[in-house]
Amino acid sequence: MKKNQNTQSSMLDRPLRIAIIAHSLYPIAEPYAGGLEMITQLLCDALTERGHEVTLFAHEASQTNARLRPLMSRESFEAQIYPNEHVSLGMSRDELFQYHIYQDVMREIIEGTGIDSGAKGQGQRFDIVHNHSLHHVPMLSGQALGKRMITTFHTPIFAHLRIALLTLQYGTNTQFTSISRFQQRLYQEFVSSIVVNNGVDVASFSANTMPIEDECYFWFGRICPEKGTHLAMQYCLAANKRLIIAGPRSNQEYFDAEVAPLLAEDATEAGGRGLLTYVGHLSKVQINEQLTRSTAMLFTSTWDEPYGLTLAESLACGTPVIAFDVGAGREILSDDVGIIVPKLARDEFIAAFEQVGHLSRAACRRRAERFCSVEAMVSGYLSLYQRTLSQDGSDYHELGASTALATMPLVRAENSSQMQAV
Repeated sequence: MKKNQNTQSSMLDRPLRIAIIAHSLYPIAEPYAGGLEMITQLLCDALTERGHEVTLFAHEASQTNARLRPLMSRESFEAQIYPNEHVSLGMSRDELFQYHIYQDVMREIIEGTGIDSGAKGQGQRFDIVHNHSLHHVPMLSGQALGKRMITTFHTPIFAHLRIALLTLQYGTNTQFTSISRFQQRLYQEFVSSIVVNNGVDVASFSANTMPIEDECYFWFGRICPEKGTHLAMQYCLAANKRLIIAGPRSNQEYFDAEVAPLLAEDATEAGGRGLLTYVGHLSKVQINEQLTRSTAMLFTSTWDEPYGLTLAESLACGTPVIAFDVGAGREILSDDVGIIVPKLARDEFIAAFEQVGHLSRAACRRRAERFCSVEAMVSGYLSLYQRTLSQDGSDYHELGASTALATMPLVRAENSSQMQAV
């Protein structure tokens, strides 16, 4: 018992060795493919700034203040796998690639091969492994790490996650966090989770708390069906309001079918009204500039957003929001900083244009500082890390169980396209 107490004390008195497993499809870098990439970078950099030893397992083009461990390259994968191996497994080539990426990461973490040495047991040992991958392999093979394996739920229950949850619902010693109360309720059917709200670097955003004289609205995010870009455009055209649209074309087919025709209609109708402007994929600084010049941000997601980082970023810039009532929106937006209308309620949304300008922009910034800060998010995760280590007296070297990888089954997700930025 005394040995365990001494081990616990030594862990909590020194910087923690933390592994962060990122989503593999996109670099953890600006301009962000989605909110998950931004959150991963913020967490890694903030933990590093607080003096912890952080290793980020991520796309090779990622940018981080932590130590970057690039994920398996496509070239390495192709050199190892037979040309038709994915067919014999009933998987797409990309699905098999994703599987091998995370199998490689988890083998390195569990066996302790680390990033500085090829000899088993001589490399990096981690106190905490924090999984943000959205994939079933780390969730299942992470059973070898017990409570020190923490998975954060960022999305609805996509097929890759459900694969793991159908097994883990019968018992697991690993831990889970959700980014909102809404998200926590969604996953409760399978596993319990602790809420650690997402956060943004509020201090890095400049805010405009003065009223906007030149009325103009802003929509930003991934341009895809579930984000409802075309709805914001239709509402602004109907109300004769100017709208700036920013974001990556995550679904080109949707852009061509729904967004481009509205841009063309606006450019030609009545000699060109000039109400709609698409400005492409912007950096954080450029988004900040647009938000400080906008009367409000329009949030037209038609899916249940687990959090809604664009809401937090808008508030940080002092910009109120008109939003559909979906997901965790009501947890972020209070009545004094946003107007929430039923999903797809066109008339209510258009009516909100006349009300939103009366909301206090200073109140928006205060709400962001109190509820949406990265400091609160990082402190929440650190509290969980430290509580985990104080309850777990065993040293990492005693955890073993590397056979978990050998018994990991190959399973096929129903739709690999669900692995996307959020």
